[in-house]
Amino acid sequence: MGCVRDAAYNDVHLYLAESNAEKRREWISALDKIQSLNPRAVVASYKRAENDDNPRIIEETRKTIRDFDRVAETTKTAQDLYDKMLELYPNRVNPGWALWSSAGAVKS
Repeated sequence: MGCVRDAAYNDVHLYLAESNAEKRREWISALDKIQSLNPRAVVASYKRAENDDNPRIIEETRKTIRDFDRVAETTKTAQDLYDKMLELYPNRVNPGWALWSSAGAVKS
């Protein structure tokens, strides 16, 4: 997952290229722990600059990881995975590098 500061993303495609299913489950567990602290703000290292630091990004990040795993199971190629995730999250920042790298790593 990287360091704790990288746990939650804010309207940016997650970089999942260096993870596997187990590491992504660990990431979700880390997000669960963060949420259990009831933070008033969550400052993401990777965020759309104009976005606030609302703790809702914890659940948004968790959902994205779960969506990625679900879509990875039902697609055959990196292009399919990339396209499906882009359909789910069309306006997020950094689809060209983070999302494409992640899709390629999972489907290699």
